[in-house]
Order: sequence, then structure tokens, then C-alpha cells
Amino acid sequence: MRTRVIAVVLTAFAVAAAPAGAATFRATLHAPNHTPKAGTKTWIIRVTATTPSGKPLRATAVYQFFFRGRKVSTQYPNPFKPTGSGHHPWAFTGSYRDQILWPKRAVGFPLTFRVVVKVAGRGTRNLDWKVTVHQ
Repeated sequence: MRTRVIAVVLTAFAVAAAPAGAATFRATLHAPNHTPKAGTKTWIIRVTATTPSGKPLRATAVYQFFFRGRKVSTQYPNPFKPTGSGHHPWAFTGSYRDQILWPKRAVGFPLTFRVVVKVAGRGTRNLDWKVTVHQ
């Protein structure tokens, strides 16, 4: 009887010790480089969301852009239109590819491109990629 009570207490402690916002999935961002060219559709990214064992998950993605640690823009992906023009997070299963069209006004500024990936019931991952856009 005493052993059983201790096991229950230890199990409850282990569950409580896990961080509240810990995401239980893997998300990755694959980008060609850290120096995209402005005004071209050649910067193609791939975003994935899987279980730790590799099974594709249903997820959503949103893009955020940071300058010196401050968010300067939020964009909604639309892989069918490189200019974005979406109005809600992009829903995908497993992975998707998108062309990012960097504007000329971003040339020379050190930016952080962030993909926010959310999986219902599993949490959120922020995938950051440092970029400096060039001509």
C-alpha cells in the first residue's frame, strides 16, 4: 500500500515538472541561405511538423518578421501566391513549401524571419532564421 502511494505522488510530480508550454512535436524550417535577394521568387522554404517518431501532423503556420528584437510584421502564408495575400494561418499536414518574395525596402536590414507552427493539443514552435536581404 505504501509503495503504491509513493508511485502516484512521484508520477504526479513528474507531470507537474514538465514546462506548461512545451511542445510535443518536431518542427523544422529549411531555407536556402541567410541572404535572400529582393524582388525575386528564388527564396524557397520548407516547413515540417511531425511527431518525435516522424509521423506527419496537422498544423498551421504564420510568418513574423523581427527587426532588432521587435516584431515589425505578421504575414499569412499562401504557397500558391508568393506575395502572401492570405488572411489566416496556413493549414498543412506534415510539410509544405513556399516562395518568399522579399521587398526591396528590406535590403540591408538584419531581420529575423520566424515561422510560428502550431499543432492543436501539442503546442507551438517558433522557427527563427536570421536574414539580411540584398539587391
